[in-house]
Amino acid sequence: MARKRPRKPAPPLPPPRESARLYARMAPRHIAMFRFLLEAQDNLGYMTVLDRGIGGGAGGGGTVGAAGCVDDEIDADTNGTASGTGADAALKVVFSPHQEREMRAFLESMRAAIPFEIFESPLRAQAG
Repeated sequence: MARKRPRKPAPPLPPPRESARLYARMAPRHIAMFRFLLEAQDNLGYMTVLDRGIGGGAGGGGTVGAAGCVDDEIDADTNGTASGTGADAALKVVFSPHQEREMRAFLESMRAAIPFEIFESPLRAQAG
């Protein structure tokens, strides 16, 4: 009688149906360093700029257009905004939901190098 081969083990987690997202707000001059540090983490996630926040952009006047948040009280000194207009950039960070703990830990450690604020999707907060 032929010996049966063992089956391949099942993947440890089911594949996610959609990517997880976090949003970041920072001074426009820090975007390049943020991207550089994120890309150095070898496929942990990627980012895209939703609003450059340089003033007169798509969001205009401090509004974070695509993310749906409004910058009401932004202090140019604490956020490091180069233009002094109070308009911060809005970024979307996309990653696997299975790696949310690693992504949040990495973002927290990155705050030592770059001043930024992380927030959840405003649309999800309204739906829940």
